[in-house]
Amino acid sequence: MEKREELHRKAVKKAESRGISTTGEGGYARHVLLCLGTSCCGGEDHREVGRRLDKRLGKLEKEGVYVYRTRVQCLSFCQAGPVLVVYPDGVWYHSVTVEVLDRIIDEHLLGGRVVAEYAFARNPMNETTPARPGGESAS
Repeated sequence: MEKREELHRKAVKKAESRGISTTGEGGYARHVLLCLGTSCCGGEDHREVGRRLDKRLGKLEKEGVYVYRTRVQCLSFCQAGPVLVVYPDGVWYHSVTVEVLDRIIDEHLLGGRVVAEYAFARNPMNETTPARPGGESAS
């Protein structure tokens, strides 16, 4: 098997094992990115926020609520962190402590209400026609 095909097969397998749709149907309703980089967090250690995110979203997944999470080192908003972004809503939160994270999960992810006092930007993803595999035309 060609190297590209083997890498593709492995990527699809990993995506499916994480509950990420490989067909455009199903999968996660939201994707949360959490920046815990040292520049973002003023050199402070905020790993507990990441551990709490994993614990809470893991528990929700067992209850049928699917939110994908990714930890990143830089979202280019240094000193405002930890920073958390919720997609496709496009809501950016600053100063995310464990307590603020719990509010974001309870009020935003579960309740559908933005936690306004920590939201500093809103850039929702627009509804689009999904791209077709292999460059197929939409017509």
